[in-house]
Formats: sequence, C-alpha cells, structure tokens
Amino acid sequence: MSVPPTGYPANPALSIHAHYRHFERERVRWSDTDQIGHVNNLAFGAYCETGRSMFMNQVTMQNRDLGRLFVVSQLIVNFLGELHWPAEVMVGTGVMAIGRTSYRVGQGLFAGDRCFGTAESLLVQIDDKTRRPTPISDELRDWLEGFRIG
Repeated sequence: MSVPPTGYPANPALSIHAHYRHFERERVRWSDTDQIGHVNNLAFGAYCETGRSMFMNQVTMQNRDLGRLFVVSQLIVNFLGELHWPAEVMVGTGVMAIGRTSYRVGQGLFAGDRCFGTAESLLVQIDDKTRRPTPISDELRDWLEGFRIG
C-alpha cells in the first residue's frame, strides 16, 4: 500500500513515527528561532533537507558515476506545532510514490513522539549533461520500495 501525495491538508500518515525506517538526528540551534522563540520556517526546511540528503546519500554517489542527478521539483511543508530551543529533532524520511522518472518523499519532524511538522518533496532524476528527466532504474526502484511509507 502506498501513501498518495496530498500536500494540503497535511497527510496524516506522515505524522506517524512508526511509518519510517530512516531517521536522522538534528539539534535545534538558537539561530533557528524567531523573535518569539519558535523554530522558524527556514529551519523546518533545513531539517527536511538534512533528512532527505542523508536518505539519498548512497544513491546520489552511485548515480553520479552513471551521470544522473536528483533535483527537487516540489517541496510542501506543513507546520503542525511549535518547537522551541533547546530541542532534538528526529527527521523520518520515506517513499510515498515512485513514478517513471521521479519519486515522492514523505517526511515527519519529531520531538520525542510528537510530530510538529511534515513535508513532501518530489525528486526528479535527470541526466547530468542533457538536464532532461531520465528513467529510474529497476535497481533503484527496488531500493526505494524498501522505504515505502504506510
């Protein structure tokens, strides 16, 4: 079963900690906060970027040898709750859907068991010379399937 992309309102499946097999740890920095002490919207995006980048790190290295890159063509962030400094963030990352040349990543931002934000990203695989979309290999598709959310 796959979790369909929704964007807004936030997909409730993305706020369930147990749906993720991949996690990265982040620490809230003082500079991540706004004038009233909330973690700001740019920090939410940075936490998601860290989770997404670390999730894709081994694929990115293999694809460079093949002349392929992934680019983010869409990013949707849903702010579900407040977070304050100091805190630790666990970024869950998984796969929502896989297309011919792209796949959709779902993420949950957690402080303990509480989900305070979710995100969806569409990543498109392109050829590094032509900059045109290129099909995802069966090997990569199989790897991505192992991180399916839901």
